[in-house]
Amino acid sequence: MAAIGTQSKNFLLFLGGVALLGTLSSLWLPHWSGSLYVLAVLGYFWQGNWRHVIGAGSVMAVVWLGLALSWDLPNEGLLAERVGRLFGLPRWGLWSLTAFLGFLLGSSGIGLGQALCHLLPQKPPWLRAPK
Repeated sequence: MAAIGTQSKNFLLFLGGVALLGTLSSLWLPHWSGSLYVLAVLGYFWQGNWRHVIGAGSVMAVVWLGLALSWDLPNEGLLAERVGRLFGLPRWGLWSLTAFLGFLLGSSGIGLGQALCHLLPQKPPWLRAPK
């Protein structure tokens, strides 16, 4: 029973790391690429399974939706209405699209990091024991 509690604590720590690092990287780095790089590094060091990929995508969807709402609501949706007219979407449609893109970014970043962890050698060549 203790192992299940430890696994869920580690998973919650992982999701908290995704939320914190994803938000900070979205605020100060170029919008999507900064988050992708940070999440790929997090996925490389924090090995998991498909739950980690889906969980990270869900957390990033909420983070991006929150950021979109925090930028859209104070100015009463002036920019969102103009962009919505270009795409033929209402404001809530743009929010949904933003959340979906955040999900794709979060899940692909963690998935990329986990794939790199399996593809790349675990130790750099200069740290390996001589044969």
